Parts: sequence; C-alpha cells; structure tokens
Amino acid sequence: MKKEHFEAFLSKNENRILRYLIGLCGNEQDALDVLQSVFIAVYKNLDRIEDATALSYTYKIAHNKCITFLKAKSRYVAVDPVYFNSIPDSSGGVAEADYKELHLAIASVPPKLAAVIQLQYYENLSYKDISAQLGISVKAVESLLVRAKRILRKKMMQGNNKK
Repeated sequence: MKKEHFEAFLSKNENRILRYLIGLCGNEQDALDVLQSVFIAVYKNLDRIEDATALSYTYKIAHNKCITFLKAKSRYVAVDPVYFNSIPDSSGGVAEADYKELHLAIASVPPKLAAVIQLQYYENLSYKDISAQLGISVKAVESLLVRAKRILRKKMMQGNNKK
C-alpha cells in the first residue's frame, strides 16, 4: 500500500475496526487505545501491505494488539487506595520473636548444613553461587539443603509439640 492511500484507508475503515475492538476489549476507551496502536503498526508496515489484503491485515493486527493489551491489563488489579488504610500494621516487633526458635534450630545443625541454609535463605544466593562459595558441587548443595530442611522441620515440630 502506498502512503498516499493510507489516510483514505484509515478514514474508510477506522469505525469498523473500532467496533471490532470494542467487541474484543469490552469498553470504548480501551478499544481507542488499541486502535491507535493498530494504525501505527499498519503505517509502519505500509511497504509490506498489498491493497487487496490491507483490511484483513489490519484486522489481524487489531486482534493481536487487543489480545496483548488484554493480557497486560489482566496483570494489574484495580484496588481503591482507601482499602490500604484498613490493613493493620504488622511491624509491632513480632518478626524476631517469631523466628527465635528457628534461629536456635539452625544453630544446632551441623555447620555445613547451617551454612547452606544461611546462604540460600538469608543471603539469597543461587545454588551455583553457594557451590562456588563452599567449594562443592551444585548437586551437593541440593542434597545439603534437603537434609538441612528435613532436620530443621523435625526440630521445629518437636519444639511445637513441647508447648
């Protein structure tokens, strides 16, 4: 399609593409946003579009742009900011007290197991980084983490049963 024909094509087909997008998007404002990006994409690709297939090409772009828009939009949750005022503050010194038993349990496991737990969960290192730091293989890191978690789980469960 030639650039000279684009404006005529746009004015002739804008409303039908908009109606199509309203049906897909569900509201006119979103459809107008997508419509703008559709015609920008069509304009950028004018040299590849033939006059005979321009309308079907535009519908295909409209469909793809709308699906992409809806996927991106679904990732966001619209929440009234007033809602956040009703969330209670949980920073009342509870954090350290809740983990005292866990810290004691970690201190009681063998040093290599405690080191792996420390590096994984408190320093957020990857298995590869832990293996490099401790001079062991990645498989050994995985094995040590499984053993450490099993021992810690057992110690924590025994501590909870004593209460």
